[in-house]
Amino acid sequence: MKNIFTILIASLAIFTTGCAPELGLKVAPPDVPSQLKEDKEKTPKAEAKPLMGVKVRVSPLLDGRSSDTIVVIDGRSIPSEGPVGVSAQAGLERQIREAGGRIAVLQSSTIEGEVVEWLAKVKPSFPLSDVSAKAKIKITVRDAQQKVLYRGTYGGEANKRDPFLGERDVQEALGDAMARAISAAVADEVMAQQLMSAGRK
Repeated sequence: MKNIFTILIASLAIFTTGCAPELGLKVAPPDVPSQLKEDKEKTPKAEAKPLMGVKVRVSPLLDGRSSDTIVVIDGRSIPSEGPVGVSAQAGLERQIREAGGRIAVLQSSTIEGEVVEWLAKVKPSFPLSDVSAKAKIKITVRDAQQKVLYRGTYGGEANKRDPFLGERDVQEALGDAMARAISAAVADEVMAQQLMSAGRK
């Protein structure tokens, strides 16, 4: 009986390991989507375009993470491949446009950003494996004369469960977490007011 129990435990461990996502030596930062549908549905229509009329330039987002690890699975740390700021900046510019703002190239108020956290933790299991992702960004708003108008820190989280969790699912969770962090920044009324005020100067 003891031998049967030992075999069952060993088989379950092997099966659980087999359910673990196949991840490479590095994971590329994902594309950051628009505001997530479930979050957009919760936003009152009156607040759907908080940056209407705002014109702003977005500087390249910096990588301010304490580590280049972007995924942790079974105690193994996997670094990001490529600059994380590029994906985050593209997502920020996309959501600014969706919120009614315009991206400027020439002299205007400026948004500077820094990615301070972007990490997914994967827990292989049976029958479902889990991935939980977190993202955090710091935003600084400057006027055309480079005077600091506002600073804020914004975070987002996303979770996913699936019996056949793969790298695409992990990247999707990472992208959704960053999208939520950016949505929190775009929805910040004080930041919007500062940007509008700078545009009238």
